[in-house]
Amino acid sequence: MKAKATAILLACLIAPAFSEARVDLGAVLGKDFISSPSLDQAVDAISSDDPFAGLGWEAIIGHTGFGASYLVNFYKCGDDAWWLDWDAQAAYLSYHLLGANAFLDPFVDAGLGCAGRVFLGPGSRAEGAPRLAISLYPFVSAGASVRLGGSRLGAKLSYDLDRSAIPATSIADYPLGRFQVSAFASLSCGWEGRRDRDD
Repeated sequence: MKAKATAILLACLIAPAFSEARVDLGAVLGKDFISSPSLDQAVDAISSDDPFAGLGWEAIIGHTGFGASYLVNFYKCGDDAWWLDWDAQAAYLSYHLLGANAFLDPFVDAGLGCAGRVFLGPGSRAEGAPRLAISLYPFVSAGASVRLGGSRLGAKLSYDLDRSAIPATSIADYPLGRFQVSAFASLSCGWEGRRDRDD
């Protein structure tokens, strides 16, 4: 976490000298699907009472960005058996077609993710349910956002290219859906570089 915070800080300090840049930090809601969802299914899932929720960040210089998101979902099974599910797009590279500070920002990204489930207690698990399950997955995404003053609103659709358990361990595989829809609202800090101001 300290290394990621340092990377964001360096991007804030260095990027203005070279080109247009932007740093986003915001809230994210997400939901996974076994098959490609329709628009109505995606909207209904995001607005339901049990989506994944968490934080995301991205630093963009010119057209290229680097970011991550971390989502969780607490739920109870039975009277007192609590579980935690998580889905983290732990690191991705993005390309923003119209540049960092465009009003309309269509983008694509690709990266590595980790999803899982852990039993928190204090009750008992269902018979056969593993206490811990984790999956690793590479993914690609496409989405768009719009600038509203100092914030951005957007959404994206991600696709898991593959999914696997952690190699050389007995930890169970987490059954994350191949398609993931996420919606986000971010505080956005953007600026123009020296070259742009001199033109």
